[in-house]
Amino acid sequence: MRATTVGIVSIGDMGLGMAKLLKAHGYRVVTVAEGRSEHTQARIHAAGIEALPSDQELVVQADYILSIVPPRNALATAERIAGARNEPDTASRRQELEDVNHRPNRSDLFYLDLNAKPARLAEEMAALFAPATSTSEPQAGSHFLDGGIIGGPPKQLADGTWKKPSIVLSGAVDLPPTFDGLTSTLNMKLVSPKVGAASTLKMSFAALTKGLTALSILSFSTAERESLLPELLEHLDAYSPHTASLARAGVIGMSPKAYRWVDEMRGIGETFDSEGGWDGVGASVYGGIAEVYRAVAEDTILGQERVEQRRRGTSVEDAASIIAQRAEHNL
Repeated sequence: MRATTVGIVSIGDMGLGMAKLLKAHGYRVVTVAEGRSEHTQARIHAAGIEALPSDQELVVQADYILSIVPPRNALATAERIAGARNEPDTASRRQELEDVNHRPNRSDLFYLDLNAKPARLAEEMAALFAPATSTSEPQAGSHFLDGGIIGGPPKQLADGTWKKPSIVLSGAVDLPPTFDGLTSTLNMKLVSPKVGAASTLKMSFAALTKGLTALSILSFSTAERESLLPELLEHLDAYSPHTASLARAGVIGMSPKAYRWVDEMRGIGETFDSEGGWDGVGASVYGGIAEVYRAVAEDTILGQERVEQRRRGTSVEDAASIIAQRAEHNL
C-alpha cells in the first residue's frame, strides 16, 4: 500500500517545518518547484521533498494539499489548484493510483487552506472546489477545509519529540479514514462546521500577538529616537516583565515575516468589521498596524532578513535603531 501523499504549497519557513514533521511520520511529501526561487528550490532539495513539475501533477498525486503561502497569494493559489483539478484528464489520472483509504475508487482530494485570511475569502475559495455544474468532462472530486495555523513552525526537540503549532479547521465535509492520522501528526482540530470560522479564530489570535508586536515597534522606535529606549526597557522589566518578554521576542522575531503580515493585518481589520460588527473600527486600527509592517518590510534593511540567516534586528536595540532611522537614512 502506498503512503498517504501530502502536497504543500509552498515550502517557506512554515511549509518546511510541516514537511519535515510529515516525513518523520512516514508521509510522502510533494510540492511544485517550477517557478520557485533558487532559495526555495534549495530548501526543497535539502529537505528531501519530492518536486513535481506542475500543479496538475500535484493534484493527481496528492491525497491532501496544504496551502501555506503569504496571505496575498492565498486566493490565486486556490484558483491555480482548482484549475488543475478541472483539467480534462486529471480525474482519470487520479483514478490510476491506488486509494489509501481501502476504497475501490480513489478518494477525493482535500484542500486545506491554512493561510491567514478573513472569512469572506475562505468562502470564496470554498466555492472554487465545489462540484462544477456546467461541464460534461469528468471532474476530480475535491473538498475544501478552511484553516489557520496558530504558533510557530514544527520543530523536532533534542529528545526526538516535536513541538507543533495548532492547526484549526472548519467546514462540513465527510472525512476519510486517513484524516485521523493526519490530524494527530499535525495537531489539527475541527472547531466548527462553518467555513470561515477557523480563519476568524486564527485572525482573532493573531490580532493579539502580532498586534502587540506592532505596538512594541512603535513604542521602541519612538523611545529610541528620543534616546530613551534603555529607560523604557528598564521600566518594562521592573513593572511589566511579562509584557517586556513578549515585546522583545516579537520585535526580534518579526523582521523576516513582516512582509507576510501586511495583508494579514488588513484581513484582521476586515474580520473585526464583518464578523465582529465593528463597522470600520477594525480596518482603521489594523490598517494602521499593516502600515507598520509595510514600513519595516519595504523601508528598512530588516525586510531583507531571512529566518535561516539573521544578520540585523537580532536585538531590540538594533531593530529599534534601524526602524527609528528609516526616514533619515532611507533604509
